[in-house]
Amino acid sequence: MRFGVLGPLAVWTADGAAVRVPDAKVRALLGLLLAAEGRPVSADRLIDDLWGSRLPRDPAATLQSRVSNLRKALDQAEPGARSLLVSQPPGYLLRAESV
Repeated sequence: MRFGVLGPLAVWTADGAAVRVPDAKVRALLGLLLAAEGRPVSADRLIDDLWGSRLPRDPAATLQSRVSNLRKALDQAEPGARSLLVSQPPGYLLRAESV
């Protein structure tokens, strides 16, 4: 799986097929994790960056839902790719360097 961050965020499978990442918040989440370059990002930081002062009713559950949506999009594109997005307390990391 390849990721492009110069210009619009883009994701491609290993064979070059474009991957659709639905929902602006899910794309923003992917961008935040890519910007961290394989380092864990705390859930609190992700929540702050994604929603700022306009928090959803249950920020932690909403973040988990977006993480699940991102894992699903990655896995639909390439089976097993969901494992690139790792839960690492107190947050998440994207193992983009392993692809």
